[in-house]
Amino acid sequence: ASSSTSGESSVSKTTSKDDNKSITPTGQSVYLDGFSAAQQLQLENPEAFRLLATTPRRYRCIDDEEGWHLEATGPLIETTVPRGGNEWGPVKSIRHNDLDRLPDLPPYPIMDSAVNDSDYFYGKLREAHDAWDDILGRDSMRLVIGLQPGDCVLVANQRCFHGRYAFEASKFPRVVMGCYVGMDELSSKWRKSGLRVL
Repeated sequence: ASSSTSGESSVSKTTSKDDNKSITPTGQSVYLDGFSAAQQLQLENPEAFRLLATTPRRYRCIDDEEGWHLEATGPLIETTVPRGGNEWGPVKSIRHNDLDRLPDLPPYPIMDSAVNDSDYFYGKLREAHDAWDDILGRDSMRLVIGLQPGDCVLVANQRCFHGRYAFEASKFPRVVMGCYVGMDELSSKWRKSGLRVL
């Protein structure tokens, strides 16, 4: 099964490759813990984890109508300072937005390769993304919830993936309203409350 960000003209059955459950898409909300996905990637494919945690990615979102021009740079998986040796620190945030990600530029020189060429860089990065996408595509990693009118969901964008299944608008009409709170403001509130912020 996969999440969708746009309504579909028809409703079809989707089957999980993990647990063989059938889901009729009616616009259910889908959530996935990015930190758990990163931990799973580290267990299954440490090299893919290392590459996604050390390769800077560039992101840009421009909306002239709303007056936005947002830019950010950082690895897909951001960790705290490694604890020493090859042991990584805890995951701090996840940056995964294919729509806003700019083309990747290989580092020069490519330190991890005896062959200093971009084909090597892009090939290894593609393999790492395939391993990452495989984990994200597993139904066992997802929480599917059918929200009801009046329900409110708080999502930590730098940790939680969120989307929804397709739906037929004429059969399942809905209005969704959203707003954002900056992480700096939220972290400040947590610190003032005596909570530890990574």
